[in-house]
This record gives sequence, C-alpha cells and structure tokens, in this order.
Amino acid sequence: MDLNGKVAIITGSSRGLGKAIALTLARNGVKVVLAARTESPHPRIGGTIMQTANEIIAEGGSVLPVKCNVTLDDDVTSLVEKTLNEFNRIDILIHCAAANFQGGIESTDLGKWDILMGLNFRGLASLVKSVIPSMKQQGEGHILNVSPKIGGNITGPYTLSKHASTLLSLSMSKEFSTYDIAVNTIWPEGSSLRTEGMIAMGRVNPDDQSPQRFADAVFEIISKDPKKYTGNTLSDMEVLRECGVNDFSKYDLI
Repeated sequence: MDLNGKVAIITGSSRGLGKAIALTLARNGVKVVLAARTESPHPRIGGTIMQTANEIIAEGGSVLPVKCNVTLDDDVTSLVEKTLNEFNRIDILIHCAAANFQGGIESTDLGKWDILMGLNFRGLASLVKSVIPSMKQQGEGHILNVSPKIGGNITGPYTLSKHASTLLSLSMSKEFSTYDIAVNTIWPEGSSLRTEGMIAMGRVNPDDQSPQRFADAVFEIISKDPKKYTGNTLSDMEVLRECGVNDFSKYDLI
C-alpha cells in the first residue's frame, strides 16, 4: 500500500506507542487523526493530543486531534464523522488505547473489569464497525490492534481482555477478507519499551528501548498489501527481522 495521502486513525496517540506511531506515519505522508482522552496535562503521566499534534505540525505533517473515549459509542461516531469531514476517507485504524489494571480475578473489582473489557475489547469492535463503511468504499484498508499472540501467561482480567481482542481480530480478518481489508495484531517483544505509562507505573529497566522500534514495525505492516497480509499475530521485532533488521541496538536509550 502506498501510504502517501492515506488517512489513519490512531487511538491512544497522546503518548507512548500511539504517539510514536502517529509521528512516524505523519513523517511518511499519512494524514493522522489523533484519538485520545487527554486534552490537558495530567499530573501523573505526560502527553496530550495537542502536544502530539503540535509536534506533527512542526514537522510539516497533516493532523486532526480529536478528544475521544472509545468506550463511548457517541464519541466513536463523532470521531469518524470528524475524520470524514476533514479528510473524506479512512484507510487505516490502529488501536493502541488500553486500560491496564494489574492483578488477578480475586483482587480486581468488577468496575475495573468493565473498564478493561470496554476499552481493550468492546472499544475495538466499536471502532471497527464505525470505520468499515469508509474502508469498503476505498476498496481496501488496514486494521491493526495492539494485542498479543494467543497463549502464554494469562494471569488476570487485563491479559484476558487483551487475548480476547486478539481473538476478535482473528475473527474479523476472516470476515473482512472479502473486502480486501487486512486485520492483524502486534505486540512488543522482549525488552520493554519506555513510554510515559511505563514510567508512571515505575516500570523502568536499564534495557528498555525506544517506542520507535514498535512504530517502525507498525509502519512495515500497514505498508503491505492488505489483500495478502492479514490474520497475523505478530511481535514488533519479528516484523522487523522479516525486513532484514537484526541489530536492534539503534533503539537503545542513552
């Protein structure tokens, strides 16, 4: 897919992985729609949609910041309407926004269950149902969800919600293949990526790498032909290795 002039909605793009992806796509000619809840600076965690937007504008990119809580259907509808009013099309959806409450089933109250499933699982379904008509009109599209491969250590509601969204993505990849709309998932591999969220949670390790590693992998996925590259559950380093990257030291933080 030639990405120049394409339109991408990126959730969770006020900070972290979503912000890195938004900047990378904008630098490659993609018109970026920033969808996130944070309009004003948060006392505990850095990043707002306007800060991301201003960085993209300063680099000459095209951007539309939209305050959006993807657990609210009206917000999702408004997000899509504003995107179409501004850019007339939607080619790419990348769902990075997520809630992350650690703990097991016994220790996680049901209110947090609702947030986890609403944002990580149902929010994906709501977004996809809203963008599919425009992608069908374009004759192709990419949907990419940030969620892990099936299996591994499912230890509580958070990882359960993320695996559920992976299963949903795999189901959608089959359903939408007739429209030439690709649905894939991606997840960080190995060393953790240092984002504002990880810093706020105190999860900072010496071997952390830049979120740019993840953004570069996302760019590679959505550059592929959606007719042929769908139904994959991938890690960022796996994607980059397929592109010939074997030395990841360039993503080390100094």
